[in-house]
This record gives sequence, C-alpha cells and structure tokens, in this order.
Amino acid sequence: MVATTSYDTPRDPLMSGNHLTAVRWVLAGLVALGHIFLLTTAYEPIRIHQWTGGYMAVNGFFVLSGLLIAKSLDLRRDLKLYAVSRALRIYPALIVLMLAFIFVFATIFSKPGGAAAIGSTENWLYVLRVLALGDPQNAPGGIFSGNIEEDFNGPLWTIRFEIVAYILAAIGFAVGLLKSRVLTLVTFLGVQSAYLGLPLFIDFSTLPTGLLPLLRLSSAFLMGMCLWQFPEARRPHWILVAIAVAAFLLFGRGFGGELLGNLALTGLILRLGLTDKTFAPLRKLPDYSYGIYIWHYPVMQAVLFFNPQVGPAKLALYSIPVFLLLSAISWHLIEKPALKLKSKKRQQFVPENTMEGT
Repeated sequence: MVATTSYDTPRDPLMSGNHLTAVRWVLAGLVALGHIFLLTTAYEPIRIHQWTGGYMAVNGFFVLSGLLIAKSLDLRRDLKLYAVSRALRIYPALIVLMLAFIFVFATIFSKPGGAAAIGSTENWLYVLRVLALGDPQNAPGGIFSGNIEEDFNGPLWTIRFEIVAYILAAIGFAVGLLKSRVLTLVTFLGVQSAYLGLPLFIDFSTLPTGLLPLLRLSSAFLMGMCLWQFPEARRPHWILVAIAVAAFLLFGRGFGGELLGNLALTGLILRLGLTDKTFAPLRKLPDYSYGIYIWHYPVMQAVLFFNPQVGPAKLALYSIPVFLLLSAISWHLIEKPALKLKSKKRQQFVPENTMEGT
C-alpha cells in the first residue's frame, strides 16, 4: 500500500509532538460529566441547543479517530499489522472490563447477585455479545437494580461502531476508495448527506436501530479521514474556527445543526491539539482517555447502587477518584503493555517521527 499523503511536511504536529492526548482527556471528561447528571437527574444540562456535551464529545472522538486511522492505514501499508494494532488497542482493556462485570459487578451490584452470578450462563453470554460487537445495552442479572438507569455500561455502544469504522476504512483503502483525496471527500459528502437527508423522507423507526447511529458516527469518522487527505485543512485559521463556532451558536438548533457543531468542534480540536508550540506536560500526558470512557459509567452506577440519593456533586466526588485510578491501572498495566507488542513491527513500516497517536 503506497502512502498517498506527504507525511514529512516540516513542523507538522500530527507527525511528532502534539496535544491530542490532552484533547482525548477533555472529550472523555465531557462524556463522564454528562453521565454524572444523567444518572442522578436524568437530564444533561451541559448543552448548546439540543446537542449535549457528551453527544458532541463522542462525535469529536470519531473525527479524531478517523484522522489517526487514515494516517495509520496510509503509512503502515500492511493491513494485517493494522488489524493487530486495532485489536490490541481495543480488546485487552475491554476484556478486563467484562471480566470485572462477571466477577465484581454482577456479584456485588446485582439483585440477587452473589457467587451464583459468576456461573450464570446469561452473564457469560452477555460478555460474549459485547466482545462480538453485539448490543451492550440491557445487561442481565438485575445489574444496578433500583438505579435511574438499570444498565451496566451504556457508553460501550460506541465501541462496536468504532470497530466497524476500522473495518470499513481498511476495506476502503484496500480497494482504493479512500486512497484518493477526491473519493474520500465524495464518500464523506455522500454519508453526511444520507445522515442529514434520509430522516426527512424515511421513518427510521421502521429500519434497523443501528442505521442512524452508523450514519452519524461514520460521517464524523470520514470527516477525520478527509483531514488526513487534505493536510492544509488541519491548520484552520482562528477566524475560520470562530466563524464555525458562531454559526453553530446561531443556527445549530435547525437543520444541519449537528454538522455545524462537528465543524466547530473539529476546528477547536485542530487548533488546540495540533499547535506549533507544545506544552511539555500536556505532550507527555498518559492516555487515560479510553480507560475513563469504559470505566466511568459502571463506577458511577456502583456508587448510586449504595447511595441512590446522592446528587451530581457528591457523585462526582465519590466516583472520579475511583475511575481515574482504574483508568491509570488500565493504561499502565493493560493498554500500554499491549501496545508495546506491536511496536517492533510498526518500526519496520512507519518512520519513527510518524508513530505518535496511531
């Protein structure tokens, strides 16, 4: 596979030092903050128009993922190595989380729970369903019974769409569709148009439930892939970013509001994440974002299981230290060691200064 985009552009922050890890922290934090309110008040107040902070943060994750995955595919030139890398990034921490569901959450935070939950066929089938990219909603065994949301880990629903995006992106590169700047842009415009237009003409309640989320997240992912193909777009002027933000604030409630929000958010991500001058502490920040994303919800649910009357402030006070600790353990003992398994092979394909963030 031949690289289609120049990756030796002088001083391109995407290829060396950047603040993208800090950006991922912020996005994961927005998702967690939204759930602090949702799980205690059933309403997320952090929003612009109808678009909540958590909702837009997920879109931001997929834009950023699309950019980094396009970079990885274009530079790695090896689909087998790409597949191994993606699996090592997602599955080790996810497997540990699902084992925690069986041996901790299902036994302690379920009704009736107890040791019998460990041998429950229903619980193990749920684990297999999540790992096989099935629907993670409606966990069995009375998990978190009595909470506002009787659900083990709602945010896991995005992971299957992330993996589907990885697979479709690899196919797109293999057949040449996403190796062309023009075709990548056309694909993005087609998916974005379908996401915007189809609900105007089709009753989505009659279609598979995953179709609209697939179009939503695919359009965000493809926006990120376009940023790889058009490197000049990765350095938007602050004036353009301000215009995008203003357009979202003024017109975000109407048709195309989510697209305006994605453009504004992407502009902010690029300006703050890919800067000419980096701040060393942010550049060296460990990437706890995935751990925060997959651990914050069950930790909050566990707090509420024993303290159902706590409000948002106390839930944050009790849960944040716990899920940050679990995220740190996940990164240092699971995710980072897993990523090292691919490092030697990566160096055979990718120049050293291009390896960060892929």
